[in-house]
Amino acid sequence: MSILAAQFQQLSALLHRTRGDWQLAPFACKALPWPELAPALMAPNEAQLDALDEDDTAALAFLAPFRPDMVAAHDFQLPELKRAADYATPRWSNGIPGRKWAQIRDFAANITTEHPILEWCAGKGHLGRLLAQQDTQPVTSLEWNADLCRQGEQLAGQLTLDHHFVCADALSADAAQWFRPEQQALALHACGELHLRFLRHAAAAGTRRLALSPCCYHLIDGEHYRPLSAAGRQQNLQLDRQSLRLPLQQQVTGGERVRRLRHIELTWRLAFDELQQSLTGSLDYLPLPAFPKRLLSGDFADFARWACEQKSLPVPDSIDGEHWLQRADSRRLLVKRIELVRHRYRYLLELWLLLDRALYLEEQGYRVSLGTFTDRLNTPRRYLLQANKT
Repeated sequence: MSILAAQFQQLSALLHRTRGDWQLAPFACKALPWPELAPALMAPNEAQLDALDEDDTAALAFLAPFRPDMVAAHDFQLPELKRAADYATPRWSNGIPGRKWAQIRDFAANITTEHPILEWCAGKGHLGRLLAQQDTQPVTSLEWNADLCRQGEQLAGQLTLDHHFVCADALSADAAQWFRPEQQALALHACGELHLRFLRHAAAAGTRRLALSPCCYHLIDGEHYRPLSAAGRQQNLQLDRQSLRLPLQQQVTGGERVRRLRHIELTWRLAFDELQQSLTGSLDYLPLPAFPKRLLSGDFADFARWACEQKSLPVPDSIDGEHWLQRADSRRLLVKRIELVRHRYRYLLELWLLLDRALYLEEQGYRVSLGTFTDRLNTPRRYLLQANKT
């Protein structure tokens, strides 16, 4: 059994045993689901809860007397990989945000260009363009958006690079044809089903080298995640899309404005739920889809009318916003107390998903490594899976 397989087995046992902590919907809870934690969780005020939730070290110390196994599991940390020697911005990188450029530079620092490169879900091909300048290997960037392909081709032409674009849908069956045995396939922050297809296509083609930084695990075909590896199927956690969103519930940048908007969004979602329960007579939580943050800059009554339309509910003639917002206050605090526990499983669940991908590649005859390729302040999605065909 490999080191990764042994860690996966231990982690699977822990996550199965503690699923009552993390595989629940906080918005749907009417009371704390853990009576033994009530004295500790009810003690902090809202500001203290927010501060704890933003500080993983402090939150783990707070929960250590109650969840020692969960806290101990965090001792398994992935190694830090190479970082770029500098983050100087060439002229062609104008318009790429600083943190995004740092991610591209750090990802590229871990790539040894011994084979032609396939860049998966490339956008304008910033990563491929950087690699095309660093080595003589040709780069093919696959991207579905024709306008981004045109812009990428234009930039490559200006720099006279051996860098070409394929305008194609990465989710189509035809996309598999672009994977070759003597090739290096790269995917920087490919979402959900896109990076699952990347792994399957590359393994089927026997592509020599792979480098993947996954993102947005919940964007999959179907309502439940189907583990890639045989070990994952044996230890199946029955992850639905809500569970797969858990690793993404982490902010490392944004500051006070992001915190304020999250406070408003949380309150307004709960206030609308109080309103819809009075309209429908149902006590079940009614989730709303993601929405533009500009909706939070107006009046709650306008937001509630929009939400009613989204859910095909009758729109009341008059909406007393203050009444519903006050009803949401106590529920908001309950959600935050539950999230203080649930969020401590973000890393552990993401690690499980990463290990499932790594073990799948091991089963396909690859030698696999996992690590962090960029600083946490650049992005919380900083994990890099690298695989070489043995």
